[in-house]
Formats: sequence, structure tokens, C-alpha cells
Amino acid sequence: MNSGSVFATVLIGINVVTLVFMAPLNSLILAHPYEPVCISCLFTAYGFGILVVGFSLFLVHWWADEKVALLVQKILSIVALVSFLHLIQITMIPSSSNTLYVIGCVVALAPAVIGFLRGKKKTVILVHQFFFVLFLYEALNFGRIILQAHELEANMESTHKRVEQVALSGNGHHVFWIIFDEFSLVQSLEGDEFDVSVVPNLAKFSETSTWYPHARTLYSKTSQAVSALLLAKKDVLHFSHHFIDNFDSQNYLSFMAQNMEVFILGYYLPYCHAFQQVAERCRIYLDKGFTDYGHLARHVWHRSVPGELRNTKIGRKLRSLILPQSDQLALQGRPITRALSMGQSFDHPTFTYIHEGLPHYPFQFASNGDVRQIVYDGGPSKDLSHDELEELQKFYREQLTYVDSLFGEFVDQLKAKELYAQSYIVVMSDHGTSFDPQKPGRVLEHEHVARVPFLIKSPGQTHGVVNRRFIDTSEFFGVLLNKMERVKHQSQLPPK
Repeated sequence: MNSGSVFATVLIGINVVTLVFMAPLNSLILAHPYEPVCISCLFTAYGFGILVVGFSLFLVHWWADEKVALLVQKILSIVALVSFLHLIQITMIPSSSNTLYVIGCVVALAPAVIGFLRGKKKTVILVHQFFFVLFLYEALNFGRIILQAHELEANMESTHKRVEQVALSGNGHHVFWIIFDEFSLVQSLEGDEFDVSVVPNLAKFSETSTWYPHARTLYSKTSQAVSALLLAKKDVLHFSHHFIDNFDSQNYLSFMAQNMEVFILGYYLPYCHAFQQVAERCRIYLDKGFTDYGHLARHVWHRSVPGELRNTKIGRKLRSLILPQSDQLALQGRPITRALSMGQSFDHPTFTYIHEGLPHYPFQFASNGDVRQIVYDGGPSKDLSHDELEELQKFYREQLTYVDSLFGEFVDQLKAKELYAQSYIVVMSDHGTSFDPQKPGRVLEHEHVARVPFLIKSPGQTHGVVNRRFIDTSEFFGVLLNKMERVKHQSQLPPK
């Protein structure tokens, strides 16, 4: 057994594991700089993968002849090269160009791969040298990402408290601001009214609230749409720019915190970091989070496999084998169902901001909350046929019904705690989605994307009002403050 050959093969094997595993993780850290990551999961999965590959290669070299060992080296080299191209794909190639990129790589590499497999041992030396340099880079990069992930995990686990405590009035009202993700108003309507067969609880809520049926979002991307909501501005870049890099404490949540306790919860990751000086308490629900291997595997699958392959019959079958149904059951615990368990005493005014991650794809929940076997791993796109878009739309509307049941459960909780009558309850969305074959997905010009729910119930309101003026979601705080002023003025009037 040639020790140099074993070393070269193990080195290539380590590169295979590192590239396959690090590509999606690296893109994750770069794309979401405040993503909490389970450090023990990373070390365990990475270390176990290297041990398995290394031991397997050792056995190959121990029992097989040199010709077989050389073939194994070549195959692993090709796998590592493909993994390296994957890393480039998911960190640098726009999603719209993924298919062309894959085709181009196949056409360009096919002759080289065939020639490499037919080559003699000397032709492998250059590949070994390349992978050795790549390994040194990966080792340094992996250490950097682990340190960064550890710091982020520590930040997310900390409980944030406001620096300055303020005196609170004991007779004020409460605000519950609910932001659903990817909730298209048009999909919940039957004509000009809410479709009671799809969203019965929201339809009932509209009978005692003010509804703006012509409300529109300004952005189709969550980070921008949420920034516009929180800043009450139309010209925003992205969440990190306004709330992380250039945080201005003179925002509306800081204003609310002057006389209300602010509680923030949801699934959008930068919240706790951004509002640590504002929120009395902040919780981020990541379904099961990056603290279990099932979620980590789902992320690797989603980031590493192009959508065109994921949505093929073979891709769906592989997904069902790799990501079993049981891993999805943990998704049923939702932020909106936990909104009243943030430690609020409700003895004084509170402002609770709730960002619910549904009905965003994957559209996996049936109307009754059962988790279906996911048929489509992504949202509507031009890669889907007309029939597939229709089926996906059906799944989306079923998930809307499930979301509506969660909202109904939340309302019931408010009533059970005798908070409903004395609260401002706001229902909104960051953006919608379209299943139009001509403009599928998040084309902002499409009314299915732009038109979003915007309903607000004031304390004591018992009759529904339909305000047909055109309004965008960045005007929320202005609407809320006007209603607060009106309610305050009415409470000061002498009784008739």
C-alpha cells in the first residue's frame, strides 16, 4: 500500500466532504449574516463525514489493487470538482441563470472528465496539487465561519432588555401587529369580499375592523418590505442597511417603547439583533431552527440542488427519501400561536410585533393543518407548467385556510385573556405571490403580489368599515397613531 497515494486520496476525500457540506453553509452565512447555526451539528456532521470517507478510502487501499485505488482517486476528484462548481453556483450565479450554468458546465467538462478517467497516474498529480491548495483555503475559511457562527449563536440566545426603563400608564391599550409572509389578498377574496370558504376567521374579523382593500406593498422582497413597514418610508434598501449597519434609534418602535413595552417575535432573523435596545423581549422561531440535522439537511438540499432538478419526479422522490415526512411535523408550532407567551403581564400597555412565516412556500399544510408530502420544493416560477401552477395555487389556498385557523386561534386567546376589546389588532402582509403563467412568482406589478391585507381593529370597535382609499403599507404607523389619537380623544369626552 503506497502511503503517498493514500494521503492523496484522503486529501481529495476531505475536499469532497468540505465542498459538499461547506458550499451551502458558506452561502448561508454570506446571505444571512445573523443566522444562528448549531455549532455541534456542524462539527458532528463535518467530522463524521470526513471519518467515513477517510476510513472507506483506507479500506479501498488496503484490500484493492493500485488500479482500483487510482480509479477511486479520479472519481473523488471529479466529485470534488463538481462540488466546487456548486459552490460557485450558489454563491455567485443568479438563480435565473442556474440552468444555463449547469448545462455549460456539463458540456465543457464532459470531454475533460472522460480524458481524466482514461489518463495514467501521472495525470493525477496536478489535480492533487490543486486540491491541496484548495484544502488550505477551506481549512482557514471553515475556521472563520465556525467562529462567526458561534458569535451569532451567542447573540441570538441572549435575552435583550431595554437600556432605559420608562414609566408606563396602567390604563392604556395594547397593540398586536401581525405580519403574514407572502399573503396575497386577491387569493383570499371572492369578488370584493373575503372568501369565507378560504379565510372564515379573517372574514369575521373584517366585520369589526377597518379594512383597506386597496392597500399595496412597495416591495416584493421581505427585507425591503419589512423595512418600509417599520420605518414608514418608501425608499429603503434592505433590512441590514437600516437596522444593522446604520441603526437610527429614532424609529417608530423606539417611539412606542417610550410608553409601551415592546415584544418582538417571528422567524425573520435580524430582529433581535436590530431591536435589542427597544424590545423588552425578543424571540426568533426558526421552526426547529438550525439546531437539528433535519433542518440542516433541508437547507443543504435547497441550496445545493437547482430548482429544475428538485421539482423533477426523480428529485421529488429523492427528497422524500432524504428528508422524511417526520422532519416536517415540527413546523406546526407557529409564532402567532405563541404571541401571548412572551412574558407580557398586560398590566400596562404593550406593543407586540408578530412576523408569521406563513403562508410562504413550501405550501405543505393542508387546510386542517396536516403536513402533506411536499410536491413542490419552491414557489411559483416559469419553470412550472400551467397545470403545475394550478396545483400549486390549490396548495397555497389550502395553506391560507390553515393560516386563517391560526389567526382564529390567536383571536380566541385574546378573548380568553379579556384583551380583545381593549386592543389594536392589525393584520398585514409583506408581499403576495402570483400563480399567473405569464408572471409567476413575485412580480411586483402583478396585483396578486402587490395587493396585501391591511386590517386594523381599534379598542371598542364593533362595526366594520371599508376604507377604499389607495394606501401603501408604509403608512401603517400614521394610520395607527391617528386611530390612537382618536380613541384617546373619545375617551376624554364626557359621557352623554
